[in-house]
Amino acid sequence: MKATTLLAATVIGIGCMLLGERPASAEWFADVYVGPTVSEHHDVTIDDRAVGRGRFLDVGFDTALSFGGRFGRYFDAAPFVGLAVDFFQFYPYVSPQSVQLRGCFVVVGCGSAQGGTGSFDITERTISLDLMLRLPLVKTAAAPQGLVQPYIALGLPLVMTTVDPQHTRLFRNHHSDTDFSFGAKGAGGVAVQVYSNLVLFAEYRFNHVATDVDLQDSVSAAKATFRTDLNSHSALIGISARW
Repeated sequence: MKATTLLAATVIGIGCMLLGERPASAEWFADVYVGPTVSEHHDVTIDDRAVGRGRFLDVGFDTALSFGGRFGRYFDAAPFVGLAVDFFQFYPYVSPQSVQLRGCFVVVGCGSAQGGTGSFDITERTISLDLMLRLPLVKTAAAPQGLVQPYIALGLPLVMTTVDPQHTRLFRNHHSDTDFSFGAKGAGGVAVQVYSNLVLFAEYRFNHVATDVDLQDSVSAAKATFRTDLNSHSALIGISARW
């Protein structure tokens, strides 16, 4: 509940800042986008209260559909600078795979061996306040901000990562859990005006977060902590309304 309250307060605070008194010199925008996201291989560490620490080495995450939206404004006083609130979601699913096991696990004991991960359903959602920087190119009377706009975005997102392990041999009776952490985000793209107030854009995005969730056994109430880093690369296409 505390994490949910923090999230709600963050969203409300950002919204009030952006949607307060609107200066006449601001260019507002609303974006929606979609595209594939690839997550890098990474070790997964399991800290079990009963048997100790074990690691799945070099775990692969499936390519996932990602989507989201962004709302913000650029300023005429500094037309290359803007602020935006961004929401982004994707599913870095861990499919069944054979990896190197190292350490201690409930089922297989302690040591080093080849074994299966089972599958983990993972949902990642991020919300961030982004600094937007653009370069207005090919300016015309009808498009004073440029028909073509290369841009970059930087943010410190609040990341909500939910892990559901119920399709694994090790954690089939464990409940899912959600971790709230701050991550890092960088993006770059090109926006092209195709109509009076309509813009199409293509964007590359990098997201990083270190996630840490407690998976509780529904029978014994014992807990095992799931830890990993999620480094993701997204190729997005979208549409933007400007006014």
